[in-house]
Amino acid sequence: MRPSSHSAVLLSAIFTAALLAVAAKADGGSVTAAASPSPPPAWTAVSNVNDRSIQQVGQSAVRIYGLSTNKTYLRYVNVVSGQTQPCNGGYNYRLVVTVAGPGATAARYDALMWGILGTTNWKLLSFTLAAN
Repeated sequence: MRPSSHSAVLLSAIFTAALLAVAAKADGGSVTAAASPSPPPAWTAVSNVNDRSIQQVGQSAVRIYGLSTNKTYLRYVNVVSGQTQPCNGGYNYRLVVTVAGPGATAARYDALMWGILGTTNWKLLSFTLAAN
């Protein structure tokens, strides 16, 4: 057979299989579909916001945000509260971070970071002023 004949035979076989599946479903037969993905794991409250690793995640969020927005004057103060969620081999960190601005002003921000502790694989996903 010529190469184009192989392609025609393969396409014909795929088409026939698809038609048989549709016909079986129409006749009351069952066609197995791929399972839907499971929902993401739930968020878990951070039990100790003073833990060194949680403080470092918060500090990194402030630094990354400051550098990416040219607001390098922002100064990390602390993490007020947080939650974690397993995600793609690492964790999502949803933290409320206190940040000092120019003068004596301070504000709280919601920071969402993804990363793997002990590595340099970190991403700042969002950093927004927290609602009071």
